[in-house]
Amino acid sequence: MTARKYMVLSAVGADRPGLVQKISALIQQGGGNLEDSRMAILGGEFALILLFSGDDTAIAAVQKEVEGSGDPLGLTMTLRPTQSAVSKEFLPYQLRVDGVDRPGIVSGVTAVLAAREINVAALESRVVCAPHSGTPMFSLKAELQLPSQIALGTLRRALQDYCDDENLDVSLEAG
Repeated sequence: MTARKYMVLSAVGADRPGLVQKISALIQQGGGNLEDSRMAILGGEFALILLFSGDDTAIAAVQKEVEGSGDPLGLTMTLRPTQSAVSKEFLPYQLRVDGVDRPGIVSGVTAVLAAREINVAALESRVVCAPHSGTPMFSLKAELQLPSQIALGTLRRALQDYCDDENLDVSLEAG
């Protein structure tokens, strides 16, 4: 029996119904197993990143299909080998930042995190117009992996100081 291998597939292209089914079927029919995925519509574009596993035969079958199917699906697709998730000691935290939209919020918040070697496991941001006023409002939600030795109070103060300076609301909670 050959060892399971892991691949990351990313795809971007014009959104339309049926793309998720076609991509998941491509993996399943090749003998692969879809293990983790993120998909979103951004503007008019569909974006996907997923992790799948399989033996050498399954990986080769999916590679062959991806190399030949990018154009018919109307997607730019890439495959990259990886490993299964490596377990590290970290503290899971949820970060939320909200305020009036302007350029640089994601960059500023993540600079505070990067300076403390905090890994961003997932991040979602969006801009919506406030009811009545129509003011563009920014919202960020992130799953963080804090090093186990981190001084949590120092991190909270750094985030609060940055967000106070930028007139943003911030919350950081375990979980």
